[in-house]
Amino acid sequence: MKKLLAFNTILTEKYKKDFDKDVIEKITKGFPYKILHLENEIEKNFNYLSRFSHLLITGSSLSAAAGSEFDEIIFRVIRSFLEKEKPILGICYGHQMIARAILGDLACRKTKKPEFGWYQVKISKNQLFANIEKPIFLESHYDEVCNLTDDFQIIATNENCEIQAFQYRELPVWGTQFHPEMNWQNGTEMVREHLAKNPKDKQFFSKTETSEERIAENFLIFENFLHE
Repeated sequence: MKKLLAFNTILTEKYKKDFDKDVIEKITKGFPYKILHLENEIEKNFNYLSRFSHLLITGSSLSAAAGSEFDEIIFRVIRSFLEKEKPILGICYGHQMIARAILGDLACRKTKKPEFGWYQVKISKNQLFANIEKPIFLESHYDEVCNLTDDFQIIATNENCEIQAFQYRELPVWGTQFHPEMNWQNGTEMVREHLAKNPKDKQFFSKTETSEERIAENFLIFENFLHE
């Protein structure tokens, strides 16, 4: 039976609850799922992971480049799915943690140019991006993936961040630096709140114009992933 394990690594309470109550329903569209939180005690017993067919790892205010007390727990979950060659999709922090789980600490670093706002991203032909054309994605990050080996295919890029998305080998394992789970309203609000708290980051704000209709196309990424 197909069932998604949605690993919610979000620490900010508001966005953590938004993911649990709203975002997950929009991206799964009836696909069965269970949400796992970082602080959940079930993480100490990893036998339950075999019940799931897919793994989604969210973004987080945690820094993959700096590391945290949760690193080994997250790596163990990722590796359990990798060993079975099950589909994995990491978003932003999740994307960076997949790279670290496979290659080690040198696969992630602080970026020279953070991104906040809606950015144009150049995508390659890949099943994750089926039926998506000229996308504009929400970006909100200080860290980036780097030093990938030939086992990785870079499938999305822009002028600020070379590795906007990757696929690992020929496996159904992907990471995206950007946030395809964010609609226009939620994404714009998140960036607005971030810039209000961190005014120095306004220099990295993108004023790219887009629309709610165009952003809605980004959700096809999850349809493509879940039906892999």
